[in-house]
Amino acid sequence: MVSLRDETTNLLKSKSASPFLFLGSGFSRRYIGLEDWRGLLSRFCQGIGEFEYYSASANGNLPKAAELIAFDFHEVWWKDEAYAASREKYKNTTNSIADALKNEICEYISSSDTSGIQEEHIQKELELLKVINVDGIITTNWDFLLEEIFPEYRVFIGQEELLFSNPQAIAEIYKIHGCASRPESLVLTQKDYDNFEVKNPYLAAKLITLFIEHPIFFIGYSVADPHIQSIIFSIAECLTPEKLEQFSENLIFVRRAGGKQDSVQKFTFSQDGRNIIATVLETDDFSEIYEAINENKRKIPARILRYCKEQMYQLVKSEKPEKKISVIDIDELEASEEVEFVVGVGVAQQQIEKKEKLAEREEKALSESGYQGVNLIDIYTDFAKDETDFDAEKLLRLAFPIFRRGTTTFIPVFRYLRDAGIKDAESLEKSPYTSAKSVCEKISKKSYALSSYKSHYEKNWSDKITGEIIKTAPTEKVSVLIPHQGPNNVDLEQLREFILSHKPSDFRDPYSSYYRKLCSYYDRLAYGFDL
Repeated sequence: MVSLRDETTNLLKSKSASPFLFLGSGFSRRYIGLEDWRGLLSRFCQGIGEFEYYSASANGNLPKAAELIAFDFHEVWWKDEAYAASREKYKNTTNSIADALKNEICEYISSSDTSGIQEEHIQKELELLKVINVDGIITTNWDFLLEEIFPEYRVFIGQEELLFSNPQAIAEIYKIHGCASRPESLVLTQKDYDNFEVKNPYLAAKLITLFIEHPIFFIGYSVADPHIQSIIFSIAECLTPEKLEQFSENLIFVRRAGGKQDSVQKFTFSQDGRNIIATVLETDDFSEIYEAINENKRKIPARILRYCKEQMYQLVKSEKPEKKISVIDIDELEASEEVEFVVGVGVAQQQIEKKEKLAEREEKALSESGYQGVNLIDIYTDFAKDETDFDAEKLLRLAFPIFRRGTTTFIPVFRYLRDAGIKDAESLEKSPYTSAKSVCEKISKKSYALSSYKSHYEKNWSDKITGEIIKTAPTEKVSVLIPHQGPNNVDLEQLREFILSHKPSDFRDPYSSYYRKLCSYYDRLAYGFDL
């Protein structure tokens, strides 16, 4: 029997770059049960006619069928009371016949659950995807599953945003057919596809480097999909015979085996005398493929690499760079918000020696005070207790100068200020705790809420109270959802119980960082004051 893990490893062995994923409707159908395009159109035919009628009238052409459905749905949407709420929400942005159908498709998709089908093998695959070693994702899907799996990745919506932006080709999601967060961006009807095809050569030019340098795993598409073939041949037209061979070797389709044994096959795309031979991996268990992709772990997270690459571009483009440049150990780089620019990664021996001497002096000071061994992990597990384990005055005076010089931004500090008698900004200003003050000021300039989760929170969680979120959301997601609740809406006692029952090491990255941010959020709400 073929080992797809070994086969995938062999395919990637000679590649210098990490893969990209190219994901279609079958991907969302597999993991969250969302209908394919035909099923989605059938859903919105209810009340206006039979889908088969529209399909036959369009000679089986789905974009044309969508256009016919949109025409009839337009009339119903504007008159039927069932859509009164949607009309009120979208009336100022509904400017064409197809917009009504796009609005309702987006409403439906936005209400879908992205936590995944609750089957063991599906949940296993989703967990593997969350840590998979890929540089980015291209998709024609409209839903929010990818934002759920890759919350740190920047999302580009539609051809326009991708063509007129500066993508870095790392830690990014390209939603080339639009997104349910923007109904007008959807590529749905024949007219939309015609416009898409006009710009396809420009999109191909933007993507050509990705397809030459990276293995591309197509998941959720048929090899016969005409729209995928159109993109592939648009890129192929730009290539020399040598590059065309390299391009072919990078095309890998993953498809269900339908109960058959795992296999590796070849499929040939042919057009105008050009032959492109792609590899096809057939299996009903995608986990072996994901595990093979993930074998080569990064030293530096993709989100950090993207940040560095983007900042380098901005620095080179600027005539007068004003960003501060610093030298730190890459292992201390916890999140991109903690640096303004990274110019290099390496060993700075002199810097290391200075840090070692400083650490010795700090350790001696802490030892003399009985505070040797106090570190941030101790703070996160201590600050929410009824009675903390530390003398607040000594902690603020001796430990916080060390914490302040570290790279972590979100440190619980207000609890210890309160215990030391500091309850407002004026008292803090007059106090000797200058390091604690610096920590407070650093936190005040940041946001507790993760912007990439805003849309997901508003659509799926904004109507739930703190206790419901803690009870029903995946444990690791609690840390990114609750900061989106307004300060007056957070149930502090429920949040405190959650914090007391967890610690940062309970979560894998990046959720460990989000949990520390949640602790800081609770610290500010429960014990803090305005600066």
